[in-house]
Amino acid sequence: MSSRPVGYHTRRALVLLAVLCGAAALAACSAGPAPAPRPSGFAPADVAAVDAAAGAALTDGATGAIVAVSDPRRGTLLKAYGTADTGGEPLTPDASYRIASVTKTFTADAVLRLVDQRRVALADPVAKYVPDLPNGDRITVRDLLAMRSGVYDFADDQAFFARYTADPAYPGWTPADALAIMRAHAAEFTAPDRQTVYCNSNYVLLGYVIEKATGEPADRALDGVARRLELRGTFYPSGTTLPAPFVHGYLGDGTPPAPGIAEQPHRDVTVSNPAVAGTAGAIVSTVPDMARYAAALGTGAGLSPAMWQQRQTWSPLSTSGVRLEYGLGITRVGDWIGHDGSIFGYSNMVFYLPSERAAVVVMSNVADEIAVPSQNLFGEVVKRLYPGSLTTWP
Repeated sequence: MSSRPVGYHTRRALVLLAVLCGAAALAACSAGPAPAPRPSGFAPADVAAVDAAAGAALTDGATGAIVAVSDPRRGTLLKAYGTADTGGEPLTPDASYRIASVTKTFTADAVLRLVDQRRVALADPVAKYVPDLPNGDRITVRDLLAMRSGVYDFADDQAFFARYTADPAYPGWTPADALAIMRAHAAEFTAPDRQTVYCNSNYVLLGYVIEKATGEPADRALDGVARRLELRGTFYPSGTTLPAPFVHGYLGDGTPPAPGIAEQPHRDVTVSNPAVAGTAGAIVSTVPDMARYAAALGTGAGLSPAMWQQRQTWSPLSTSGVRLEYGLGITRVGDWIGHDGSIFGYSNMVFYLPSERAAVVVMSNVADEIAVPSQNLFGEVVKRLYPGSLTTWP
């Protein structure tokens, strides 16, 4: 999940452009030759560059980072850097962490499978599944998936955010609380299918769609996606803790304090109520699982060919610099397909490059739900290993 204040989406695009592009715009890349059938290994200089980038990411609250690269030409690179906590606990590559908004891709997958089964239609109005929602007779399931519903983001509610920040364990929270916040902000809804605006409420509402269509809790459907893809370390948690081994998460934005201001100790926010993020961001996983998942996500595994094409109906999140686009529960950054995620204590990037059949996943254990610190590390890895893949708008 991401709690993003009003105007964040523009800032997020600008930050991502700066991180991924650097000072100069990147030239568009060509697909290039098909990957060789046998891995040839990673060049020592490339590994050293990845190591240096990961080491540089261990600042400003982050104690650990994990990088995975899966490439049919080079093989697999999987490394943990730093420690699992401020006490020096060793960090292992298989450590559990919260994948945050990457959860949205699982929710979208579950809904799109229901569409393939004709149990849900993309044109269905949300009123069919959720009563008494502003514009509920006009907002469609497709609008929710595509971030084009105009719904108010419950995470922007100041009272909610203050309480969640004070205690991420937030006892007693249920999706009904998010729905109540949406209804209370009815005047702040906008007309559906007018613009693409990242909003957590869309994916909370899609949880209700899943439950109404299946008669079962939405978490079972998301766990079902993980099981079908044989992601054994990936699950929708029922409690506030993580299974061992895990990496602790720290509250911060991954940036140094202003000059002259002493850095404060970062708060450990590992213990967190998954119900708050819900179907917008609750899932726990590991980097190795996410590296496998990136390939499935980037190729439409489990969906009909027609549905996979529909999922890649892109609309822009930016208009200059690196191409940032949103599909149906999926993001395209340059030529990369996947999703990012940030929640208290954890940020990650899970992406697949179709032209190279390569996956890159990075995780950092500091985040504040606004910034996505792992973007910087992802950008450095991608620019080194796949130069030109962060294509720009014409």
